[in-house]
Amino acid sequence: MIVSRSMPAGTSHGDGEIVSPRAAAEARFGAGARSASALRVRVQWPERGVVMVSVGGEIDMASLPRITEVLRQRLTAARLHTAILDLSQVGFASSAVLELLMLAHHAAGRREARLLVVPGTGRVRRVLELTGLSGLFEQTGDLDEALARARR
Repeated sequence: MIVSRSMPAGTSHGDGEIVSPRAAAEARFGAGARSASALRVRVQWPERGVVMVSVGGEIDMASLPRITEVLRQRLTAARLHTAILDLSQVGFASSAVLELLMLAHHAAGRREARLLVVPGTGRVRRVLELTGLSGLFEQTGDLDEALARARR
């Protein structure tokens, strides 16, 4: 798992990147630290009251606990009014993505925060369409649209 954090302008806490043991081993053996299936989670605060959690790689039962912990921590931030969950870079999504989305939906609801989901055009969108859950989540086509909606 790779986690990186971006803080608001003027704030610095190091590079904030965590590389999973699998990715580190791949780097030692020349396969590259960022394989297509490696889980990547990036957290950004593009502006006050808005948190953006971007996930890439695979979402399955093995990766779900790590993603949900990051998401849970970010959705407890003070003065949060909008959470953006960017899943557009997910290459594989099992039904675990539904659990992730429901957790985010309920956590945001408890905080009375808005949840915007960027499903992308791949697996996540397909899972939402197949299950009939597309209408449950406020979706955007891309991050720019999500940020514009967050400002409203």
